[in-house]
Amino acid sequence: MSNRLLATLLVGLAACAVDDPELGTTSSDLDVSAFVLPALAPAARAPLVRRYDALDPTNKVPRGLLEDAVVYYAVNQALIPQQHYLAIADFSRYSGKDRFWLVDLTTGAVEAHKVAHGDGSDPDNDGLATRFGNVDGSHMTSLGFYLTGEIYDGTHPHSMRLDGLSADGSPNGMANTNVRSRLVVMHEAAYVGDGNSSQQGRSNGCLALDPAIERSMVDRIHDGTLIYAATSALAAPVGRAVCGDGVCDGAEVPASCPADCTDAPADAPVVDDATPAAGGGCSTRSGGGLGIALGLLALRRRRRA
Repeated sequence: MSNRLLATLLVGLAACAVDDPELGTTSSDLDVSAFVLPALAPAARAPLVRRYDALDPTNKVPRGLLEDAVVYYAVNQALIPQQHYLAIADFSRYSGKDRFWLVDLTTGAVEAHKVAHGDGSDPDNDGLATRFGNVDGSHMTSLGFYLTGEIYDGTHPHSMRLDGLSADGSPNGMANTNVRSRLVVMHEAAYVGDGNSSQQGRSNGCLALDPAIERSMVDRIHDGTLIYAATSALAAPVGRAVCGDGVCDGAEVPASCPADCTDAPADAPVVDDATPAAGGGCSTRSGGGLGIALGLLALRRRRRA
């Protein structure tokens, strides 16, 4: 095979943004300004985080990124249409490692997968993304919080649009509000393989997945699931609830932690008035001062049209 033909084939494989706009809209009525990026002290983050202690029981997801995602989800929950899953991508990792996780918010289970980054984010083509951006034509991966969009058939069949929620100037290099207009999407790619622990291929900035899992992934998370792509956590992890700390929170119940949850004194700290679901599942109700705080944040929100 000639070098020119090989180069042509590789460019074709890497393309993710050469789509027919007729097959999926490149504009969105999503009000990005309605979403709030929480900036909470550890004492305020802890009650939110510990509602979700049952997630990721085998600790597959980097803890700081998981906590960022659940805090953002909890604060913006009224604006997030799909609430069965959330997904997290850690682009600080080598592309041959698992770095895309689908978290089931009902069972707590986690699936780990490979995901490609953009060639503009990895100009040395060494499998490590070092540059990120929000500019059309850059071929860079964009960091930040996303909502998934609609499924459509473009250059890659059964692709999925993405909407960015993180404006330029957000912390940790997050900036992704142009991803829809850049035609940065989720799609299948032959250059990504979950069974391949070596360097994966690169996209034009899209979240490209193994063709063997992409259809199932997109079918589960399209039209309103939260995705968080990052290289580092926004805040130091607060960790799971610890029995013996004097606070009955997280998945703790009288049977599992009588020291914190049995015969609590009248002045014991109250973290949440939600009744834990069977098996320690999370609750959507908030209590006390937390409810007031979320109510104030809600004043800045507008439901998606």
